[in-house]
Amino acid sequence: MKYATDYGYQIKPVYGPDDVEGLEYQRDLGDPGSFPYTRGYHENGYRSRMWTRRMTVGLGSSRDANKVLKKYREMGQRGGMCVIHDRVSCSCIDADHPLARRENGVLGWPGSSFLEFEELMEDIPLTGQSITLLGCCSPSTLRLAYVVALAEKRGIDPREVHGSVMESPFGNVFGQTDVQPFDLNMKLFLDATEYVVREKIRMRAGLVGQHFQESGGNNAQLLAVELSMLKEICGRLVNERGLDFDEAMRVPYQLIDIGSRFFEEVAKVRALRRMWAKMAKEHFGAKDEKSCQLLIAVHTSGRTMTYQQPLNNVARCAIQTLAGAMVGCTALDNATLDNAYAEPSALAARMSLNTQHIVAEETGVAEVVDPLAGSYFVESLTNEVEAAAYRVLDEIDELGGLVAAIEQGRIQAMLHEEANVKFRETNNGEQLIVGVNHLAIPEEEDSFEIPVQELEASDSEAIAQRMAAWKKTRNRDSLEAAIGRLHADAGKGDGFNLMPAIIEAVKVYGTAGEIMGVIRLARGLGYDPFELIQCPFELN
Repeated sequence: MKYATDYGYQIKPVYGPDDVEGLEYQRDLGDPGSFPYTRGYHENGYRSRMWTRRMTVGLGSSRDANKVLKKYREMGQRGGMCVIHDRVSCSCIDADHPLARRENGVLGWPGSSFLEFEELMEDIPLTGQSITLLGCCSPSTLRLAYVVALAEKRGIDPREVHGSVMESPFGNVFGQTDVQPFDLNMKLFLDATEYVVREKIRMRAGLVGQHFQESGGNNAQLLAVELSMLKEICGRLVNERGLDFDEAMRVPYQLIDIGSRFFEEVAKVRALRRMWAKMAKEHFGAKDEKSCQLLIAVHTSGRTMTYQQPLNNVARCAIQTLAGAMVGCTALDNATLDNAYAEPSALAARMSLNTQHIVAEETGVAEVVDPLAGSYFVESLTNEVEAAAYRVLDEIDELGGLVAAIEQGRIQAMLHEEANVKFRETNNGEQLIVGVNHLAIPEEEDSFEIPVQELEASDSEAIAQRMAAWKKTRNRDSLEAAIGRLHADAGKGDGFNLMPAIIEAVKVYGTAGEIMGVIRLARGLGYDPFELIQCPFELN
């Protein structure tokens, strides 16, 4: 049996005052709402605002996803909605692309056009809840354009809509489905982020550490990579786009994984808050205290949800939800008992949402801010993971920052090494997983049947055929004018912001494949990343 954290810190059987010797309350912890924000950003915690309780949606057509969103509200989803793209729209190709016809709506929403976003949001308000759209970096500008276009179509000021629709360009290194070049993703991410800052739109950009940890990274590496992402992105917004740091910091937030090692997960989030507060002050010279308060959303770990004995996942979800609540996350969406099989069934979704409500309403943990503060063990773990993270961060900085570390293959090697460690420890029994390598039972004795949601190949093909037919109904003159402007703007260099042209193209129903295709052409790339179709427009 292994008695150590996932980053190698040896855990003792008992902790006492000597383990936190040198800890100074005001310097290292502070009251909730006070620098360095180890204990959270709000003096009264959840008494003033409960976390956003939501589930991720995405399977089938846009109308299917719309029905699920409405069902989740009936089940108890509160404060916001969360929708994830399918692999097709993550690749910024259209539903009628040759490679898309069997993938449309599989494990995600087929959001490759404004039409599909309108269908997704039919009879769902844009205001009064957070609108979160996930699914890698490439479609970030498109998602933002969808929100702006729909708000204006409904007569709503886009600045009244809040949520998150952008994702950082680093996700494709951590296992995301993203076929666009890194430099193009970075340019478009900066365009979208700069646009929301200058237009004062309340949309955030996710620096998604979740993908890094789900791909095998340990907690110390996770913190280092998250801080490196923030340093890289904020530095570029300030130095390349001319934004004030305090303005730029209105946009990023962290979406991180919470696994089953309860105390380690609590320590990780507390350390992240403290480390960012120090970096904002010392590295970026933050003048606004809000810039030192990194918004942190939590996803309970899909990686820990097992195929074997899926009812065990209910307990895992509850433990992880409790950790997220005790550490003061601002939003939480859950993995589910059927996570290893498919998108959540109605049963699994209800159980996961109810888990959040039980933790919020029945346990009492929401009544006290940072209730584990002062625990010798938790404070020692917080210090230890912070110290280990700084060692990894120093290594990344020595290589020239996160982009340089990726180009040199260090981050990829780090993930590969850690994934192998986890596999070996599970394989040799150092880490026990109930139902997998501990207390396993024959499959025939597991009588619980998962009500798996399935999508037939004909369903994906129907989405493709609908897209092909719908394209013929658009106003061709308006579309070609908007696409021509976008192509011209895309040739004006990385510093020229494409968001206004992308929004105009979306409003006349330009699709993801068409919009990204002409941007690619202007940058000397092929129209189609898979080289299977030709550009349908005549461009100067």
